[in-house]
Amino acid sequence: MIPVLPAEAIRRALDAGEWDMAAELLAGHEHEVRVTLADTAPDAGNKASWLALLSAQRELLAQLTSARSETARSLQRLGRDRRGAKAYLDAG
Repeated sequence: MIPVLPAEAIRRALDAGEWDMAAELLAGHEHEVRVTLADTAPDAGNKASWLALLSAQRELLAQLTSARSETARSLQRLGRDRRGAKAYLDAG
């Protein structure tokens, strides 16, 4: 049986700031995929299931990449705001 990506559980963990739980879920999924690949090689009979898993993984990766980029932009804005406030206070 092809493993199922626990995407919703990963998203809930991330939304709750439970980074360790999200990492554990991802690591567990990776382990399941590796074990399954070792026991059940992809073939014509299970190709669609593997492709569906790959699609789900890519979708989650795209969401994580987008969230990372937004976080980086937010941190840059915060840094600019902090520098601006400091310059204002220093000039004051």
